Amino acid sequence: MITKLNKLMMMLTMIVVLSSVTSCRKDKIDEPPINTVDPNLPTSSIADLKALFTSGLPITITDDITISGIVVADDKSGNYYKTIIIDDGTAGIPVLIDRSGLYNDFPVGRKIYIKCKGLVLGEYNKFLQLGGFIDNSDGQPSVGSIPSSLITKYIVKGPSGNAVTPIKINKLSELTKAFQARLIEIDPASFQASDQDKPWANIVTQQSLSRIATDCFGDNIEVRTSNFAKFANQNTPIGNIKLIGVYSVYGSTKQLTIRDAAELIPATAACPVEVVLFSEDFNSASTSGNLSLPNWTNFSTVGSKYWYATGSSNKNARISAYNSGEASNIGWLITPLIDLSSSTNETLNFRTNVFSPAGSTTLEILYSIDFAGSGDPTLANWTLLGSVPNVNTTWSSATPIALGSISNNIYIAFRYTGSGTGGNTTQYNIDDLKITYFQ
Repeated sequence: MITKLNKLMMMLTMIVVLSSVTSCRKDKIDEPPINTVDPNLPTSSIADLKALFTSGLPITITDDITISGIVVADDKSGNYYKTIIIDDGTAGIPVLIDRSGLYNDFPVGRKIYIKCKGLVLGEYNKFLQLGGFIDNSDGQPSVGSIPSSLITKYIVKGPSGNAVTPIKINKLSELTKAFQARLIEIDPASFQASDQDKPWANIVTQQSLSRIATDCFGDNIEVRTSNFAKFANQNTPIGNIKLIGVYSVYGSTKQLTIRDAAELIPATAACPVEVVLFSEDFNSASTSGNLSLPNWTNFSTVGSKYWYATGSSNKNARISAYNSGEASNIGWLITPLIDLSSSTNETLNFRTNVFSPAGSTTLEILYSIDFAGSGDPTLANWTLLGSVPNVNTTWSSATPIALGSISNNIYIAFRYTGSGTGGNTTQYNIDDLKITYFQ
């Protein structure tokens, strides 16, 4: 009897255990999988989406546009609130979602798709955002968050665990509008002496703070931290660090938002050395007649307008179709041959001044690998690198042009297109041309 009773008890125990195990397994099965299958929806680029917003008040997206991107920053550390940042390689954008703890569903490294029809694009003090509606509650239209109840209507999860690699820059001056909402890294950098070993934010007075970081070239950026960040009461690092964060702007002020203070490890590199591969300041040019410098080409393919040198001790190159009286003017200013075969990641920088913009005048920057070095440039093949906007400006640095994809000997041309008769007479000035790389 004792043996049968023991066997019966053992069988009952096994049934209870199996039932418990089965119940636990069922709970696990009901949990969402860690990695979601990529739905591979057809998409437009984030850069194309952002291009829909030109300026002014928020706009509602009316086209069937779907974007995708990898989450590069979430709200886990508390430095972002009800916001994630996504990037698809062409651009990044903040996505406002009216729910906390977003990192549980949209952690860093997860790919997501966003169906944008009905959503809203708008700027928060010059920083473009994507949200759910136009919020007029404060009297000034702004971007409202996507309601929590509508998350699954607009956002589709993709696979998690994707690699997130910051974009490396050498100096803070490289941060143009194209870098907004992108995760960047600069190594080395440091905080100004007055902002080293100081709390990231003030949790006592509940104030967010900005600490000023600087690069090897003396350029600065505000590192903004919320008083709700988990690391707010920790102190900023001392000495050179690898600085990683999401770039943004607040009006005209450049800002960086770090994801977690633990990412700011000691610097792994020394300050890079900037090597000047080519430069021209036009100070040796005569201001009499058309601009003439050794190995430069100044050529008019249409009309009678050429580039000329102007100024006294600080000269520059200028062209304008003003008073030409001709239906068309196309003037080329072409550099000597520049060797890009022995260096990498070169950048073209120059200063420009645009005066009295009129009509559809353009100034384009192009390069050629088969230009003869003199004579008619239209006999060669040219590739567009960029252009200078036809907008009135004072002297300022033009947006740097990356040359890193080119590994040939090249000529760089500044091609002006205007017309006196048609009123396309904008005056363009260029100065301080410089091609540099870092080693």
